[in-house]
Amino acid sequence: MAELKYRLGIDIGGTFTDFTLVDNHEGTSTGIKSPTNPEHIEEGIRAGIKILKSEYGLEPSQVSYFVHGMTIGLNTLLQRRGSKLAFFVTKGFKDMLNLQRLRPPVPFNINSRLPEPLIRRDMVFEIDERTMADGSEYAPVDEEGVRAAVRKAVRNGAEGVAVCFLHSYKNNAHEKAVLDIIKSEAPDLSVSLSSELLAQIREYERACVAIINLYIQKNVKTYFEDMKRMLAEEGFDTVPFITQSNGGIMDIPSATAAPIKTLFSGPAAGVIGAVRASVISGEENLLTFDVGGTSTDVSVVRAGEPTYTEDSELAGFPINLPTIDIASIGAGGGSIGWLDKGLLRLGPESAGSYPGPACYGHSELPTLTDAFLLSGYLNAEGFAAGRMPLDISRSYDAIKKLGDELGSGAEETAGQMIQVAIANMYVELSGIMERNGYDPRELSVVAYGGGGPVTASLVAEEIHAKNVLVPYRPGTLCSLGALTADFIYDAIAPVHKRAEELTEDKLKEIFASLKEEATDWLKAQDTDVIDTENIKVTYLADGRYHGQAYEIQFEISDNLDLTDLFHKNHELLYGHSEKQAKVEIINLRAHISALTPKVPNVELKQGTGAKPYSVRDILVKGRKYKADIYRREDIGAGDKIAGPAIIEQADTTILLLPGWTGISDKYGTLILKQDGGDR
Repeated sequence: MAELKYRLGIDIGGTFTDFTLVDNHEGTSTGIKSPTNPEHIEEGIRAGIKILKSEYGLEPSQVSYFVHGMTIGLNTLLQRRGSKLAFFVTKGFKDMLNLQRLRPPVPFNINSRLPEPLIRRDMVFEIDERTMADGSEYAPVDEEGVRAAVRKAVRNGAEGVAVCFLHSYKNNAHEKAVLDIIKSEAPDLSVSLSSELLAQIREYERACVAIINLYIQKNVKTYFEDMKRMLAEEGFDTVPFITQSNGGIMDIPSATAAPIKTLFSGPAAGVIGAVRASVISGEENLLTFDVGGTSTDVSVVRAGEPTYTEDSELAGFPINLPTIDIASIGAGGGSIGWLDKGLLRLGPESAGSYPGPACYGHSELPTLTDAFLLSGYLNAEGFAAGRMPLDISRSYDAIKKLGDELGSGAEETAGQMIQVAIANMYVELSGIMERNGYDPRELSVVAYGGGGPVTASLVAEEIHAKNVLVPYRPGTLCSLGALTADFIYDAIAPVHKRAEELTEDKLKEIFASLKEEATDWLKAQDTDVIDTENIKVTYLADGRYHGQAYEIQFEISDNLDLTDLFHKNHELLYGHSEKQAKVEIINLRAHISALTPKVPNVELKQGTGAKPYSVRDILVKGRKYKADIYRREDIGAGDKIAGPAIIEQADTTILLLPGWTGISDKYGTLILKQDGGDR
């Protein structure tokens, strides 16, 4: 493995961009935050790099390992600013994008509507071809029909073509044939084949993956070019790896080809960082709690392993790719307070980084951050390490205006805004716990992001969580998680057979092919940092009882009796199994991961009893308290703090509630517990 001097992790949020710089020679790390520039993301990164240069002596040419989490694809989709596309579909399926799955997004809301397709109906072209469910050809591709469709699509302004044919997951010869025709007819058109991105049943979901991938690809590619140019101007000799939604990383060519795999990259990196920070502190069952400027992202970790899903959704569209299971709640530091027929609401609209909360000095918007400031939780002069002083008078004026409409004072209204935010989070978290059968009493809430440590204890108290963990640098944990992530790839083989038909020899043959595909991807990554001695391959299957519509995924180890494995996993998930029922295996998978260099764990010096440097009035649940104010750097290993207290650091603020106690472990993680036990 190459000797590395510096490693740099960057994660772009809606309000702030986070940076973690690791000095391998000194065994130290630094975390900073810089405002995100939503119009020119690379310039927001440049601003943070300049801080690292001027205040921490960074020489970019010394950075030889660099990982970057991004939101370009996600924002492109949410804002519907992607490419103009054409869609080629099997004849008879022209209305696939409009019909979708017919189910309304919210079944109990008659006003709930399906999302507007990303491609207009007049840009959908039926292609005369047909492949059967067993992969055999029923009707060949009408080549002249394809050429005519390409010419018309170009005349109508198409920048790319997404292709999704019936049963192409089983045999994609027709999709590949159409790709060759498109390239011969219009070489400049970008093309996305559904079978290359999602070789699985369910044509609408496959179509969405192909369309979204192409829809965001141009903007992602442009961003990569702008970023590489900016990095070269700043003196960098290396190009970053990109974090994926599955918690792994990949090189820029891979991210350019499949940008859809980066949609949830930032939140996924945060979960990876939370797992690392918590497991070394002895906790493995976690509720990760990332409160940013725009939203709150939560995920459950069991036995030190993130939970995964292939049923993610964004902007109403299914994203059926392996992703860390993350739920997003529309409440963050920038969430705006407003009145709905006399009732106080918070969010989901956010003030973002600009104009930002009222206290940033550019707006009169009353936000959750303003409520925190008015309630005494934030240090106006020390916010963001003193780089962004807050104007408390503007917060007061903005919230007072809202309070006047409610008939309450500014401080009372600020407290109510915080309670609304906590109520919103509680409702969403309760639903997540119930749907998945999690007991919050067994989970430690890992608080990170700029606002997580301020609100985590309030939320933990409501859901009766075990305790709260605050990592040493929670405000920049997503960028640290990016540096911790490994190279990950998922290879999939659709089989759609009865379990008893898959003999041991056949399984070994399929798994050998999947391993070869995954290993080839790994070898193609433009890097020399992969630890070839630490490559892990996990084999999985998607199965269901005959007649069911959806599958469950289970791991395969030495036991190749898929029927037995399916029954056991079905019982584990749902509390019952049907031993007499036939089992169908829909897909087989190989999940490969290759370890990357890890950030060293630095132990704190033993504490001698932390002392507060000040006292401040704070408002908690309508009551005023005198809170001791501590600096995080003054807290050593073993130091114990009693609430109510505020702990300040450069990247966030920690609220320790009355009746709670915090103690620092040897790695600097603060463990917050309600007095009288773990809760």
